[in-house]
Amino acid sequence: MTGIGLPPETYAQWSKCLDLLEEGLDDAGVVSAMEHGRLGWTSGVANLFSDRISAVFNVRLQRCNDQMTRELRAGGGETTLVRALLNSRRTLALLHRVATLPAFPALLRDHLCQELKSYATRSQQALEDSAALDRSGRTASLIRNNSILRYDASDAVTGQAASTSTSTTTPHPGSNGVPGRRRNILI
Repeated sequence: MTGIGLPPETYAQWSKCLDLLEEGLDDAGVVSAMEHGRLGWTSGVANLFSDRISAVFNVRLQRCNDQMTRELRAGGGETTLVRALLNSRRTLALLHRVATLPAFPALLRDHLCQELKSYATRSQQALEDSAALDRSGRTASLIRNNSILRYDASDAVTGQAASTSTSTTTPHPGSNGVPGRRRNILI
């Protein structure tokens, strides 16, 4: 496993994983190791670990919020807006993977998932409220169509966005198999 070596089994190894996750330098390697790790859930470890992972989630959510705010303030139009939303969704997808690790007890998984859902709901609502000022409705449409609430969808987890996937044009029925052209209808 990249970044930390073997999957974590002791509190010290899990703590190192959480340090690396908080830094955000090798998220893929750290989460991969954590997915294969085990944790002895004793009373002393439970409180320490719960507090520690909650603190890491808070740091990562704040960083996600700061990054999205920076990207949105930079301007740049629709592309920048969609990119900011997709970057936030990828971060939330990563945290969702961590929150649902099988090594964690159900109570901790539920708590972390609820924190993510709460953050995503508040953020999405704030974005939609701010887009209400746009009379064209284009910004609101982009925000709804690229909602950060879909962080647990399969495309967000794999890091692929629908807008970056390759699309193919299907041939029209009765044609010779050549992809058809789309017609533009002007009214």
